[in-house]
Amino acid sequence: MTMSSAWTDEAFFEAPERESLDGGTTSHGALWHGVSPRWGHSMHTMCSYHGMFPAKLAHYFIQQYTEPGDLVVDPFSGRGTVPLQARVEGRRCVSNDLNPLAYVLSRAKADPPSWSAINLAVDDLERSYKANRPAKVEVPKDIRMLFHANTLRQLAFIRAHMLRRSIAQWSPTELMVAGAMAGILHGSHRRDGSSQYLSISMPNTFSMSPTYVRNYIRDNKLTKPDQDVFERLRDKLARIYLDALDGPVGNTFNDDATKLLASKKIRPGTVDLLLTSPPYLRVVNYGTANWIRLWWVGVDEVGRQRGAGRQSLDAALDHRHTYDSYKEFFVRLLAGTRRVLKRNGVAALVIGDVANPGENPLPLAWKLWTEVGDGSGLQLMQLIEDDLAAQNKVSRIWGDTKGNATDRDCVLVLRRDDCEDFGENVAIDWDEPYKDGGPDAAHARLREIRETSS
Repeated sequence: MTMSSAWTDEAFFEAPERESLDGGTTSHGALWHGVSPRWGHSMHTMCSYHGMFPAKLAHYFIQQYTEPGDLVVDPFSGRGTVPLQARVEGRRCVSNDLNPLAYVLSRAKADPPSWSAINLAVDDLERSYKANRPAKVEVPKDIRMLFHANTLRQLAFIRAHMLRRSIAQWSPTELMVAGAMAGILHGSHRRDGSSQYLSISMPNTFSMSPTYVRNYIRDNKLTKPDQDVFERLRDKLARIYLDALDGPVGNTFNDDATKLLASKKIRPGTVDLLLTSPPYLRVVNYGTANWIRLWWVGVDEVGRQRGAGRQSLDAALDHRHTYDSYKEFFVRLLAGTRRVLKRNGVAALVIGDVANPGENPLPLAWKLWTEVGDGSGLQLMQLIEDDLAAQNKVSRIWGDTKGNATDRDCVLVLRRDDCEDFGENVAIDWDEPYKDGGPDAAHARLREIRETSS
């Protein structure tokens, strides 16, 4: 197990590959960077999420190492990129995430309701709201500062309706409503002041602290838009339902990932591809980054450090690993991976380098593999060094905070140590057979909705 360490000391790409369309490249050529940043199924745009990798990366590994009908597993599924991409390409999928928001997004994409079913569900919700319009809304002040009173009244009604049952009991239509609403809950306004989002003008991908947001609203004299939640929700659904939804229904769990991989929920030797991105070391607090959306799915008091929701999520997600504790976690992850992989199965683990300000990046993937790979029952097929400029990554928002993500991610491509020889790499087909309308279809769908409701 040898590799030159020179690349750990400085940026290893002076310029992106000529084939790159998004400014990135890898140590094995452009790969997924040779495809438009907009590549992918329309439902991938349901909701942004910290640490997400693009759908085209998922497609690359799904095409390279699986066939239709094979089983693809993502134990840290985040916003559900892997289960959705696997499903629309005819693969069976199992996804999992301990974060309640991620669990909702993954389940919504793994088993989406039909277009007609989701619209009937929204119609029923709107009729129920008009018949039972609440006179008074009880919400935390940190939430109240974001939304117009009329918008908040609708939001609070839908949330209360959904939370009559736990998220584990939600139907496919309830999960889709929750996921689509999470995607429009907050975001930036257009230059003309209009917006597809429900909140004051703020970032879409993440949530700054409540104190910061309150001061920003005051200093910039931001106004709360009077948005019709049902209208904005129908707009969002029309966009994410643009493409066809064929494919096997997936299973989604809300469990500790390493425990899931060691449990009876996934039988040993059954997985063709395990594709995932474990939490970055000391980089993302998945609770505080999504405190508004977590409130939406029923987790209160996440935005503030001493809030009950914040403390319970921090304890469950364990985002502040030291390197030693992260290494112990990684050993368990490799053991679970070895257990579930077929003899010729493949695991692709996307791991980001991290760095403190003024220090060289820690090549986390390679360091972990060299220290714990021996004895894992796995062998390294490839280490793909993936470089995308920080200004093009979601992680650009972290600024100079401790534990920054860097320009570089690495993909550890692993197989069992008793694996038979693989054939040559396959040519990746970048056609999108699930596309069923083109950009005008969403506009036609919206016109149809408005004509029907008028």
